[in-house]
Amino acid sequence: MLYRTILSILCYTFIISCHKQTRVPEEPSVIDREKIDAVFRKDVSKVLLDHLYVVVDSITYARLTKDNKWKDMYASLDLGLPDFAPVDNCATTCYLRGHQHYIEILGPKNKYNEPIGKSGIGFSLKNNHEHFHLGVKPKLKAAKDSFLYATETVNMPIGDNENLWFKAFYTPSPGTALHTWYGFYNPAFLDSLYKKNHTSYEREAFLKPTYADQKLFNGIKEIHLNCTINDYRRIVQELRYLGCKLLDRNGDTLTIAGGDVKINIAPSSKIEYSKITKIVCRLNNKDHSITQLGNITITNQGTKSIWDFEELHKNNR
Repeated sequence: MLYRTILSILCYTFIISCHKQTRVPEEPSVIDREKIDAVFRKDVSKVLLDHLYVVVDSITYARLTKDNKWKDMYASLDLGLPDFAPVDNCATTCYLRGHQHYIEILGPKNKYNEPIGKSGIGFSLKNNHEHFHLGVKPKLKAAKDSFLYATETVNMPIGDNENLWFKAFYTPSPGTALHTWYGFYNPAFLDSLYKKNHTSYEREAFLKPTYADQKLFNGIKEIHLNCTINDYRRIVQELRYLGCKLLDRNGDTLTIAGGDVKINIAPSSKIEYSKITKIVCRLNNKDHSITQLGNITITNQGTKSIWDFEELHKNNR
């Protein structure tokens, strides 16, 4: 009963919120869209996807990093900051770069000691006309002390200096296998990294030197999640407080606009841990191929690319 009650409350809250936003005069000549948006989302931070990560098994990691034919066709792979070096045989983490998003792939012996199947989604935040500073905070539709109250600043060494990269907000979730965080990014970090001035932090600016537009991968369109009840409640509430809209409901599955991506999130009382089951990506050019990389299947359908992680979770319980 508790499970169904939580679902009903979450879905009802989202639906009522959407109804309130559309309850305006129907006469086109009197609809002021900017005014309506100002009333209902006036102080809400702008949400955009930054990247996601998934921890894979050793066979999958080896296939993904050593399949030269696939890498040459699909996307740029590197070892990340500070110098985006090419992937080598010693690395336990690699990064697949797109135009605005990137995918972080961790092997089983990663430096974070994250277990196979664990995943996370990182969003970026911006407040209208507010420059980055250490006191920055998310602007929420509803102020709730139980969500997005914890913070962490992330620094990265560049040369001889430690540079502040971003300040993240998150909801502490002990034992979760699916982390979500929301960060304000520091444009001065780009200045230090690329030796030129940046008035704001743009995802494209960070990724530009490593993104290969002649390859297929452009970015992420959709993320499909299967969650425990607690993770379902947490993620849905975080997105709701940040003003993200409910796009659709199919039974207990919600489709939410998580900035520039769709988040499809389903609850389950039977699964052991929450997981990313599938991502749908955007391609720069049409392709029709199926690639098996260990326990990940990547199916290209025109300009759409589907990464299926079901075998990863099934074979590594």
